[in-house]
Amino acid sequence: MLPPLLTSLAALSTLLGQSVALPPGAPSTKYIDWRNFKANGVNLGGWLVQESFIDTAWWNANSGGATDEWGLCANLGSRCGPVLEKRYASWITCADIDKLASANINVLRIPTTYAAWIRLPGSQLYSGNQQKYLRDIATYAIKKYNMHIIVDIHSLPGGVNGQGIGEADGHYGWFHNQTALTYSYKAVDAVINFVQTSGFPSHFTIAPINEPVDNHDFSAFGSPFALSDSGAAWLTNFTHGVLDRVGKVNKQIPVMLQDGFKGEKYFSQFFDKKENLVFDIHSYYFAGRGVSSANVTAFECTDAKDAAGDGRFPIFVGEWSI
Repeated sequence: MLPPLLTSLAALSTLLGQSVALPPGAPSTKYIDWRNFKANGVNLGGWLVQESFIDTAWWNANSGGATDEWGLCANLGSRCGPVLEKRYASWITCADIDKLASANINVLRIPTTYAAWIRLPGSQLYSGNQQKYLRDIATYAIKKYNMHIIVDIHSLPGGVNGQGIGEADGHYGWFHNQTALTYSYKAVDAVINFVQTSGFPSHFTIAPINEPVDNHDFSAFGSPFALSDSGAAWLTNFTHGVLDRVGKVNKQIPVMLQDGFKGEKYFSQFFDKKENLVFDIHSYYFAGRGVSSANVTAFECTDAKDAAGDGRFPIFVGEWSI
């Protein structure tokens, strides 16, 4: 996702949280309340979203020198589909879910590209059988271990952060782009339908965006300066649209907003406290923050306190890296 040091989306990377694993049995039909739910989870990275540093051997063998999945598929041409389908079928299996359950994991955050949900004219990202593989793994995790699944749309049309994970390196075109917004809502609608028809809608949270930032200066990434006020306003408008769409189908399905590093307190004023909304906070210690081995603990403690925001909405730490 970022430099090799940042492995928070590597397969099976640890999320911040604590809990006791739910015992196997019939899946619960009770919807979770993120205000009191204790998440102990992992990101299933490198599976339905490809990143160059997660599995370097695989990347080097298939990318043709590309730096992102967009370029990988462009270089592979007609081979992109078969190569990625093989990846989807093998990188994460039910055996992996068994191992995670034995470690008391109760949440799977699963990044997907928008191409898993829609076909976008001109996009190099591959649209194939991602939903099938996602459904198979999610159903297994839910039925056998009562796990909760966060379906994360990790990229959106036009690009949300200038990185490969946002669509492609150098792509910031999602912001203030009505066409991109229209296609983004189509992707969201597809996820809503996927969740609602899964047979286990109470086991899902929908995360419609990841790390939206419009500052082209990478040294600001991970800080509140990464997302401008105008970009935050666009993100707020988008999120209201997502909440409206989810609410019309099933108000009990939570929506998870990644905050673009501005914090819950910045955004909370723009949402009704009654909304079924949870904030996803990502804590990184690199680039322009001046973090060293001598002070990283102090940064971590400060971030943990600040993450709570003003308390109007629940907080989930979905990624972190030192």
